[in-house]
Amino acid sequence: MKMVVKQEAAGQCWEDKTDSLLIGKTSRGLRDMDPRMKILMSLAFSTMLFFTAQKMTMLLSLIVAFAILLLAGKGRSSKPFLLAYAFCLIIDTLIGLAGVENIKILLSVFVYSCMKFIPVIMLGHWLVTTVKINDFITAMEQMGFTRAVIIPLAVLLRFLPTVKDELGYILDTMKMRNIELSFKGLLVQPVRMLEYILVPLLLRSVKLADELSAAALTRGIDGTNQRTSLREVRILFADMVIAGCFVAIVAALWYQDSKTAGLSLGWIGL
Repeated sequence: MKMVVKQEAAGQCWEDKTDSLLIGKTSRGLRDMDPRMKILMSLAFSTMLFFTAQKMTMLLSLIVAFAILLLAGKGRSSKPFLLAYAFCLIIDTLIGLAGVENIKILLSVFVYSCMKFIPVIMLGHWLVTTVKINDFITAMEQMGFTRAVIIPLAVLLRFLPTVKDELGYILDTMKMRNIELSFKGLLVQPVRMLEYILVPLLLRSVKLADELSAAALTRGIDGTNQRTSLREVRILFADMVIAGCFVAIVAALWYQDSKTAGLSLGWIGL
């Protein structure tokens, strides 16, 4: 293991510990991979899940996404996704007890969609929380994208985590007003619960978009001069190896799914 102390423009020092089994001292790991490789991995993963149908493939995809988060040091943040997937599996098992056929089909489609999107959201969480905006902008400029494309994407990367924080503030405010957000409340008064959450969240989202856009423009993101980057942004050999292995796993999952005949929905099983 090698520890390197780096200093950024703000004067803050931080330690970069490198311990990779793939490549030597220049390896950055899954957390600090080149943004282009992260985007490639996310696109390949989401495309694979879009064209697959088997629930076994979804379960394996969940394991792959969890491994990515775990290796990137985001293991704790994966707990809500794992609990949500486990809840979907329980509901999927209980669907067979429903007496009305229409209810079975409706619940099966809903649970099936949730099980399919949870792994994609997990990998998207890894992408959004580990990509540094400056590195992303530099990487996009190296690929020849125009500012008209780069600026909205950069604002979007900042927007999603900020909305998550705002949702936490809204839930804290509800607790202060003795408004408890619970599963029972969602079942008994779903419209009221959604009103307490969605209305302030939508109002804050509009303001947040304007504030983040103004902050980006204040930092000179739309300047005509050539930007410089404090960090060197380039694709390392380790990044290519990791991305190549990941794409190979994704291709194997797609091949396994294509060889399995039939569409699994709800109570039909794996």
